[in-house]
Order: sequence, then structure tokens, then C-alpha cells
Amino acid sequence: MQTEQLEAHAHAAVDILRKSIQLQQTGGAEFYRVAAVQLRILLCDTTRRHNRVEDISLLPRLIGDFQLRSPTSQEHIPLRDWLASPLPLHPPLTVRELIRRACDQEGGAHVDPHPETPPPPEGAEWIVRLGEILLGELQNQPAWIVKD
Repeated sequence: MQTEQLEAHAHAAVDILRKSIQLQQTGGAEFYRVAAVQLRILLCDTTRRHNRVEDISLLPRLIGDFQLRSPTSQEHIPLRDWLASPLPLHPPLTVRELIRRACDQEGGAHVDPHPETPPPPEGAEWIVRLGEILLGELQNQPAWIVKD
């Protein structure tokens, strides 16, 4: 896929993320799932090719050394470290695990309930917070001005 096409998909995902967060915050509680899917597409999407897991997320392919504000401090860290950051949830999850759980188990992209691993009650709130962190960082990228 050419860079222009990747950029168009990324800009659309950012717009859907922004609107999903707005809808979730104005009473559409279920829209955190839509936000989680956009976070996955932008930051931590994968596929299997030739028995290997391959990263197909958009922003790492478009923005070289992308860094985000830590979810639990003001420090900026590389995307790989951000995705591995533990969140203060019960059960404990990393950023990547929370995004993937909302997408793959809670109805973002799939419904695959696992009663032995219920979603954390504050998971939706954290998905929105993570989306807000991403949107804030994209404001600092000249080509990624996010409209309010």
C-alpha cells in the first residue's frame, strides 16, 4: 500500500477515534469499543504471515520515532514501551493488552467472552484516556493536526 493510502486510512482512523471519544463522553458508553479498534489500527495491529506475527499498525509506519506521554506520568516514551506500560487495573493489563481485549473480546471487533478473565470495570475509561493521550500527541505532529 502506498504512503498516501496509509495516510488516508490513518487520518480516517484518527477522526473516528476523536468522534468515538466524544460520543462515549456524551452518554454513548459503548463507543469505547469503537475507540479501541481505532487505537489498535493506529498503534498495535498485527497479522500472521508465513507463521510470523507482523505489525501492520499505521502510525509506526508513517511516523518514525513516535513517542507518547506515559499513561501514568508526564514522561514521553517510545511507542513500544508505551504499549508495554502496565495500567493500574484489576486484573493487571498493559496498554496493548487492554486495547486488544476491548477489540478481541469485548465487542470492538469480536465478541469472545472469557468468564475467567472479565474486563476491568475501568477499562472503558482507560481506553478513552489512552485515545486522548494519542490525540494530544498527534497535535504536536505537523502533518497530524487533529481538528476539534
